[in-house]
Amino acid sequence: MPIITALAALLAVQVPDLASARLVWDAPRDCPGREDLLAAIEQRLGRAFAGEVEVEARVTHHADAPRFRLTMRLGQRGRAALRRLTSGRCAALVDAAALLVATAVSPGEATEVQPGADAAQPIADAAGEVAEVEAREEPIGPELAPQSRLEQTAEQAPELPPAAAELEVWEPAAGTAETPLEAPRRARRGPGGVLRIQGGAELGALPGVSGAAMVVGGLLWRRARLELRGTFLSPRTEVRPEGSLRAFAGMGAVLGCGRPGPRRVEFPLCGGLELGGVRGTATRAAGARGTTGYWLAIVASAGVAVAVHPRVRLGAALEGVAGLLVPSFELRDPGPDVALFTSSRISGRLLFTVELHFRDPR
Repeated sequence: MPIITALAALLAVQVPDLASARLVWDAPRDCPGREDLLAAIEQRLGRAFAGEVEVEARVTHHADAPRFRLTMRLGQRGRAALRRLTSGRCAALVDAAALLVATAVSPGEATEVQPGADAAQPIADAAGEVAEVEAREEPIGPELAPQSRLEQTAEQAPELPPAAAELEVWEPAAGTAETPLEAPRRARRGPGGVLRIQGGAELGALPGVSGAAMVVGGLLWRRARLELRGTFLSPRTEVRPEGSLRAFAGMGAVLGCGRPGPRRVEFPLCGGLELGGVRGTATRAAGARGTTGYWLAIVASAGVAVAVHPRVRLGAALEGVAGLLVPSFELRDPGPDVALFTSSRISGRLLFTVELHFRDPR
């Protein structure tokens, strides 16, 4: 019952994914990713970002100083505030962008400035150094909504953190056309990585219920992943009048998985092939010795994984195993053949998982 309750609680988690459609972030490989920007925004808001404003941001990398240049539009109900920042460090731009988004969502917390300010407003950091941010409001749709939250903040320049002290105004060179922000260059990013540890109970491959411990490594794409897995099944003993058998198992598997579900709650569906061996040693029988039987099976699983941190997920999974080749252990000498144990062709596993993601494309 506690296991069923825990699974029900995990499956019941619901996380709004509106922010996924309203936050566009495109940056070079050596910049923090979209997950880092979202985490910084939520840290400043003190809650989840629910897509209250539309954010379209692009960072470009240049050989000459300043190396990183950010163009960002914050839009809400028909208007957009255009801001351009530059820095020698991309992390400073991420922190500044997070503050600008949080200010647009919660304008009451923005630094007060004199009405009528336009073009470039000076912004003082905590150390008293001054940087500048260009602020300009422009329509992004056919309808302009008066007194929107964005209108109240478009002419305000929030106080930037110390990490952004080197920010300054960037004006594109005359005749230079900007690439539309609506077409981010996602294709440049390669797959991410995953490292997972999982364990639980297994029934069918060995006598009785055994413990299962697994280590998994793989590649992540936005809607799919490819995994290599190593599995160890703890020793179990089958007792018969003719003798006893103590057995354990080791397997390796190749799995392909789909990744349906919103950004923070994933429902992985996996299938693949498992190959390994079951080692059995007979006792309480004359002339008994150990032997290894081959194991080949098809594996399918369904589970849930909940993000508790941009890189960490906790979850659970139910796995079914259909054996194509399973071992059988018998006593053959002296006397007639006596079957001690045969692995079931259908077995199941209940697993609990902790996984670490690296550069997850989601």
